[in-house]
Amino acid sequence: MIMTERRYWTTSALLAVGLFLSLTGCATDSPSRHSERLQKAAGLKVFHIETSRELWEKTSDQFPYDQRERPIKAKVTTLPNGLQRIELSGVSLTNYLRELDHDAHGGTGSGDAPWTRSREAESIRMYDEISAVLDRTTKRPEPEDPPLRAVVDTAFVDAKRQ
Repeated sequence: MIMTERRYWTTSALLAVGLFLSLTGCATDSPSRHSERLQKAAGLKVFHIETSRELWEKTSDQFPYDQRERPIKAKVTTLPNGLQRIELSGVSLTNYLRELDHDAHGGTGSGDAPWTRSREAESIRMYDEISAVLDRTTKRPEPEDPPLRAVVDTAFVDAKRQ
């Protein structure tokens, strides 16, 4: 009787843990101000990112999102210093931030288990740099103001401590 009862509680506990992991396994651990950043981005006419070709290519790949649902339309110009200027509309910046959030803050990777979550360093870097610009912005730029701009070059930055 004691063994049967013990087995019942062990099985129940394992099922509860499994249910918890399955329900939380698909969520992204978005930063606390993510929604506010998306709203600010959506209200912009244009946003510039100056970065390396490799970093842009790595972070703008739209997996797992369907490119037709949330397109990232960008005008890319090569600058004299070797960086590329990426020009995004507010809607495209919003879609890009969603993609970065997924890749940087724990969207599911190759499996649904919590240990397969994405934590891509390149996406973390890009998300943090763009977020810093948006966080400093307290009002929408006037039409005659230059576009908001994030410069994300290959210079060393201190790694985030978690």
